Amino acid sequence: MHFRSALEISLKCALVLYPLYVWWAMHHWHPAAALLPVAGIALIKSFISGTGAASRGFFLLTCAGLLLAMGFGRAEHAMLYYPVWMNAGMLLLFAASLWFPPTVIERLARLMEGELDHHAVAYTRKVTQVWCLFFLFNGAVAFATAWWGDWDIWVLYNGLISYILMGLLMFIEWQVRRVVKAAKR
Repeated sequence: MHFRSALEISLKCALVLYPLYVWWAMHHWHPAAALLPVAGIALIKSFISGTGAASRGFFLLTCAGLLLAMGFGRAEHAMLYYPVWMNAGMLLLFAASLWFPPTVIERLARLMEGELDHHAVAYTRKVTQVWCLFFLFNGAVAFATAWWGDWDIWVLYNGLISYILMGLLMFIEWQVRRVVKAAKR
């Protein structure tokens, strides 16, 4: 495995484990010290992100926002609102792809399936819309848990329930896709 691939996998794992890290860090470190590794991850992601300028810009803005929050003494709030920021970024990415096709889901489908007919393209558009609704809902709940300020509820939702919901949505979409493909044959 190449160093870059190993680094990308490590960063993705770190971002998935972020809510657990925040919970642990808030009980063991000062919020500002706990925020530095997260800002570092965002900075590294901005340099190795291979998905284009928008992704690089998103991670650079994330890093800058985290450091500004730390500088203004709002590190604890910045950590709580990070899932909101991530959901907003994903919502913008997926929604922008609806206005400037191909959609994110269509791109992924083309990587797996090759050429797509117009029915498949329409299906991927609907799936992209569903993901937009998911990111809107998930971001709203993440915002509510951050606003509420209860660390245990925040970690429960952002570190467990949101991942379960995301996995459930992926599973449901996979099942629907199988039915749609079978009906097409």
